[in-house]
Amino acid sequence: MGKQNEDRNIPVQQMRVMDADDYLCIDIRGEDAYQHGHIPWAICWDGSDGNYDRFPNDKKLIVYCAYGEKSVGPTGNLNQKGFNAYNLSGGYREWLLSEFRELSKEEVRRYDRQMILPQVGSEGQKKLKSASVLIVGAGELGAPAALYLAGAGIGKTGIMDADVVTVSNLQRQIIHSIKTEGMNKAESAKKALAKINDKIEIKAYPYFLNADNAEAIITEYDFVLDAVDNFETKFLINDACVLNGKAFSHAGILQFEGQVMTYVPGEFPCYRCIFEGIPPKGTVQNCSEAEIIGAVAGIIGSIQALEAIKYFLGAGELLVGKCLFLMGCL
Repeated sequence: MGKQNEDRNIPVQQMRVMDADDYLCIDIRGEDAYQHGHIPWAICWDGSDGNYDRFPNDKKLIVYCAYGEKSVGPTGNLNQKGFNAYNLSGGYREWLLSEFRELSKEEVRRYDRQMILPQVGSEGQKKLKSASVLIVGAGELGAPAALYLAGAGIGKTGIMDADVVTVSNLQRQIIHSIKTEGMNKAESAKKALAKINDKIEIKAYPYFLNADNAEAIITEYDFVLDAVDNFETKFLINDACVLNGKAFSHAGILQFEGQVMTYVPGEFPCYRCIFEGIPPKGTVQNCSEAEIIGAVAGIIGSIQALEAIKYFLGAGELLVGKCLFLMGCL
């Protein structure tokens, strides 16, 4: 049986040199995955019995799944029905590795586990590579967000913060370390991200966002993360993004709680629409004045990163016109 299975596996390289009229690719990953990307001229098949009429008898049938394992069974079934079927070694993933021209083989291997997702695929990864995100604040929210955006392959990430790393930050600001204590947070974050992904552009802004520099900096980016801990800057980010037509994700955390919402130009409401104005000093605490559980910052910052990734991919529903609340200790 093992020898028979080996004989019925075909590598991508061999398929590529075959005449296109001599074979037909059959995608068994499911309709959703197929619609998001497939081998050219492949047909989608759910692998069920009683649906063999559309398969030609005079061609080789090359069956593939995501990784070349789940397609072994359907390949055997087709052979039992009298077809000349082969299993594509390595599946759709292996075909992707051999296909890319705009992404290097190293990049394809790096992003393999997300590119195989139907919502990402080759086109989605290229979108992420050409995208840019500005993270205002390299603290509790900006730290996890930056790590996951770099890991996902966002082509350009800007990180803005004038503060320096202290030991007390390390409980929740996981992008920093003992070795960067005393370093500017934006520079510390840039150093950490370069160790995760040296194929992306990382720009550090070692100063605070203010009314004089907000427009010039924000207009350089496609998406902005509000990862700051003061209301003045939150409203500044909102106003600059709205005026310049930039999408952004707002987040706030306090103790065991957090909230996230996203603004997309033309799809209201924005942050100011909901919260209207800066609260009087001393009436509302923020996380720079009160306690915070580090894991809450990790969850909320990661959701902000996910909102940016979904925005570029056009995948799923963004938190537009709604606010997600995390109650971590009920």
